Amino acid sequence: MRLSHLVDPIARQLLELRTVSPSQLLLRAAGVVTTVAALLLAAPGPLGSNLAAIIAALAVACGLLVQVLLPDSDLGVLPPLAIMLLLVGQSDPGVLRAAGIGLALLLAHMAFAIAATAPAHGLHSAAAWALVGKGALTVLAGSAVAGLLVVALMGVDLGPWMVVPGVLALIALLAVVLPRAD
Repeated sequence: MRLSHLVDPIARQLLELRTVSPSQLLLRAAGVVTTVAALLLAAPGPLGSNLAAIIAALAVACGLLVQVLLPDSDLGVLPPLAIMLLLVGQSDPGVLRAAGIGLALLLAHMAFAIAATAPAHGLHSAAAWALVGKGALTVLAGSAVAGLLVVALMGVDLGPWMVVPGVLALIALLAVVLPRAD
């Protein structure tokens, strides 16, 4: 018996692990499309209209290229950061535009986060997609409620004392979200 008869089937199965499943491609494509949509919504005009838009577009493109290849890369923060920095130099974007940018970035984050946690070669079952959809709907509903609350409170002058509840809410959020050492 030759050694290649033993090694070749194992090598073939290991090479199959490198393939990317259609569900992974769908998730990564959804992340790219929604990130590009957020960039187009955030741009003050055509992407080639000013230097800031060109730099932001290049940063988003580089970040997306890395994130498509490695969805769990730390460079995944580069595209949203570039989009937010592009918005800093502009005047008030308006409620609908800001909501559109935020929704697009949220959808991109969810798509890349799911792609990062699922195996690249595995196929998602219907039960897995249902679980993902249920979690996504929960996040979207919570975001919609929070967005409506922000819009409702935009015209109210709450004063500087609101910093205290804001800091307490941030501490509570960090206590809930950050991992604990067991």
